[in-house]
Amino acid sequence: MRLFGLAVGLAWLAGCSNTGTDRITVIVGATLLTATAEVPDSVVVIKGKRIRAVGPRAMTPIPQKSQRIDGTGRFVRAEPPVTEIAVDQPADLALLDKYRKVQRRMIEGEWQQ
Repeated sequence: MRLFGLAVGLAWLAGCSNTGTDRITVIVGATLLTATAEVPDSVVVIKGKRIRAVGPRAMTPIPQKSQRIDGTGRFVRAEPPVTEIAVDQPADLALLDKYRKVQRRMIEGEWQQ
């Protein structure tokens, strides 16, 4: 009976694990750099390995249960070879400091540095 209870407990814990496919990361407040424009105070919503929403903060909802990255005073851009940040593309991004030097890189939704 004890073994059965342990097995049920472990199965329940495994079901509660946060896999990369349901994790939501949001970069809030950075200036979004595109090939033709800069969008201040932007929001980039990443779920798993893909971008799910992008735009100005006033027009882009921020999911309640998300890890928020404060981008205030920084810039965010797509990592080459991609030049634009768009919905449903892989989350390959660079977060730049105020001098536009790379602080962190995200490849398929995972921070690399």
